[in-house]
Amino acid sequence: MRLRSAHRSAPRPAHRNSCRTATRSALRTATRTAHRNSCRTATRSTATRLMAASAATLAALLLSSPAPAAAAPDVSVGSGGHDPLVVRTAAGSVRGAAGPDGGRVFQGIPFAAPPTGALRWRPPRPAAPWSGVRDATAPAAPCAQQPLTLLPDGGPVLPGDSNRTGSTSEDCLYVNVWTPVRTAGRSLPVLVWLHGGANAYGAGSDYNGAALAARGVVVVTVNYRLGALGFLAHPALSAESSDHASGDYGLMDQQAALRWVRRNIGAFGGDRNRVTLGGQSAGSADTCLHIASPTAKGLFHRAIQQSGSCLSDAALAPLTLAAAERRGHGFAASVGCADPSTAAACLRAAPVTELIRDGSGTASPWAANTGPRILPHSPREAWAAGRANAVPVLSGSTHDEYRYFTALRVDLLGDGPLTPSTYAALIRQQYPGEAAAVLAAYPASAHPSPNLAYSAVGTDRLFACPARGDGRLYSGRAAVYAYEFDDPEAPPFIPAPHTPQGAFHAAELAYLFPTDALRPLTPAQRRLSATMTGYWARFAATGDPNGPGAPAWPRYTAHRDAVQVLAPDRTAPTTAFAADHRCAFWQRHGAA
Repeated sequence: MRLRSAHRSAPRPAHRNSCRTATRSALRTATRTAHRNSCRTATRSTATRLMAASAATLAALLLSSPAPAAAAPDVSVGSGGHDPLVVRTAAGSVRGAAGPDGGRVFQGIPFAAPPTGALRWRPPRPAAPWSGVRDATAPAAPCAQQPLTLLPDGGPVLPGDSNRTGSTSEDCLYVNVWTPVRTAGRSLPVLVWLHGGANAYGAGSDYNGAALAARGVVVVTVNYRLGALGFLAHPALSAESSDHASGDYGLMDQQAALRWVRRNIGAFGGDRNRVTLGGQSAGSADTCLHIASPTAKGLFHRAIQQSGSCLSDAALAPLTLAAAERRGHGFAASVGCADPSTAAACLRAAPVTELIRDGSGTASPWAANTGPRILPHSPREAWAAGRANAVPVLSGSTHDEYRYFTALRVDLLGDGPLTPSTYAALIRQQYPGEAAAVLAAYPASAHPSPNLAYSAVGTDRLFACPARGDGRLYSGRAAVYAYEFDDPEAPPFIPAPHTPQGAFHAAELAYLFPTDALRPLTPAQRRLSATMTGYWARFAATGDPNGPGAPAWPRYTAHRDAVQVLAPDRTAPTTAFAADHRCAFWQRHGAA
């Protein structure tokens, strides 16, 4: 399933209005987390009403040793007498469909057993083998989540099909594979893609890997458990675990998918020794966590981080196990499982609709936590101890990340555009200890509107400067290529009556993954898309995005501090990124 049109007619769930109400409640809770240092004194002021309407949960938008290689595939493209759409995996054969440009698409391939019943909140188990040829021409259900149909007209706030429909399925651990036209005897680089959505929304099937596959990359998109089902830690769950810890089940799913790739990708023409792990928003933050994870060692060889960090306190950093268990205890109580002695059984018996209904008692977005062996230490500790998986990294952000959230929370779900006074009130509420400094650095009068001043604060603090901080840390031990996507006319996801979207959060995805959900790209934007897919494909192949005919992209170093600008009218490095986003200011205030 591609990022399909948000306006395509389809039956709406009968409970849409209640889901919308419940999701709005979750978004209110999410805002309290994203600004947990500032919301303890919330009032019913205009600023508070804006916060109550927030979709900040989207701002994160935001086990065992590797298995042996699979046997050689039983078919190859172009071999006489064989069906090129049938591929044998370790668990059984699958039949895909012909893709564009002579490639193939395989959807809904199980990489782990359904985490249902007694397997709810347990590490993923191997998928059961099957006989015969399994149909792999349609995607599996997304993992359980609320629909994000929050717009005034009932439309979704993101263009993926999963955001329109939601899901109540826990049988959801599946991958989708796009393969290019295959050359006999040549193994191709692999990109394993983790979707964004605050670890609470989205699906691998929302992304169409055809454009990158056409560049010679085998693309694998992954479903993983979301929300409470993917990231709940609780003392009762920790007590039954061999490492006396809980949480991070979504990360375990992602690593199970990487082990599936290591075992099976050769059958699809991929090279298991050239695997790039990448993601956007929460998928990027999760990629950052796998770089720090000892159980991910050897499962990938390069990494792509798009608009998501796990290192900065301003980003989607992991909680401690103790903090996650306290949060989990509150969540369990909110679904009627407050008794610690029966909490595990009670939670496993709870209807999935209750578990995705609300974030009551928790602070969303759902973050990973340290403690389980998948993440025994924080990423900063792993880097400091020399235990991180120091692989080449391509990472960056968009120039106007937070304008999307301002348009959504202020213009569409809030009280309308900010005024100078409501902007100042909102900053004081969110940054009580440093509001004066923030307002001095970002005065409303220095921006075309208070909405854009507020957007600049969020862009710089939550995305741009954390991305730069990642690059500065990584570059001491690995090759880093830093970028900033800067198309001011990128096709928008939502109407923005008072906030020009510019290069908003996730705007670059349409340039990497073809979609009919947005207006078509212009000729200049298509040229930028071709440049970007070329960069991404070469990085997946070699760990270096440079190649013949492409504008030179210098390796990032903290000394030079050069970031590659990706824009329709300019693809070249700049050394003005840190000044443009006031990263020195945010370094002083602990956010970069």
